[in-house]
Amino acid sequence: MKKIGVALYNNFQGSQESFFNFLHKLNVDYVEIGKEWIPERDNIGQTRDLLDIYDLKASLHISPQYNLAEFDEKKWKRNILGVLGDLGISYDLQVENAVLHCGWVNRDDITPTAMDEGFERFAEAYHLINDYAKDFCLNIGLENQCTNGYKYYLFQDTDNVNKLEELVGKDISYILDVGHLGRLGLPLNQMMERIEDKLIGIHLHDYDDFGRDHLPVGMGNLKVNELFTMLKGKDLFITIENRSVNHIKYTLLHSPLTVLCHPAYKA
Repeated sequence: MKKIGVALYNNFQGSQESFFNFLHKLNVDYVEIGKEWIPERDNIGQTRDLLDIYDLKASLHISPQYNLAEFDEKKWKRNILGVLGDLGISYDLQVENAVLHCGWVNRDDITPTAMDEGFERFAEAYHLINDYAKDFCLNIGLENQCTNGYKYYLFQDTDNVNKLEELVGKDISYILDVGHLGRLGLPLNQMMERIEDKLIGIHLHDYDDFGRDHLPVGMGNLKVNELFTMLKGKDLFITIENRSVNHIKYTLLHSPLTVLCHPAYKA
């Protein structure tokens, strides 16, 4: 059975409790906690209680500022410690799935040699992080990203998947961000065919021709029916990534998620 969740977006202006109550009324299964919403040690008990009160599970979006392809040795080690610090909440909040970014190489440094070094850096970091995660029965899924500005992200297309699996091994899982893929103009079916046996989750948002993403589903170029046809029969978690409460509502009410969130589906 598919699990439907919503990301606690960064510029949300309310309290954590008000957001959890909002999700509970929408009948979703979980909240994806990340970035500045990752609770400090002193506040973990409060977050855990709120999850119980509003009958929600939690997933984790590891902070994206930790570049696991960093060339500087000390910064690289600091970034690994940062990821492990984020993962530290997984035991207390009973998190089962966590989203990890592979990292990036600065555009000014892009050469075949630099890209190879970036992948090797990530592979070494991933093995350390994944060993830690296994001790907590935590699934780590790698999320594809979309290059803009000065960062060239390691994981964007199927060629990058091949490189990751060459260095990391076949024991790897993915979380497909369909909005990032769409912004790059890459075919959804090709990526799905390449990673579908290792796909554990979807980040769901729409995108348009102006470089915008995280739009409500149905208000951009995402081929929604094609996507959900591909997802039919798969046990996945699907995370809505919109930037306002109204957009989250729109996505839930104007997409196939409406059926998946209905109480009859969960019975």
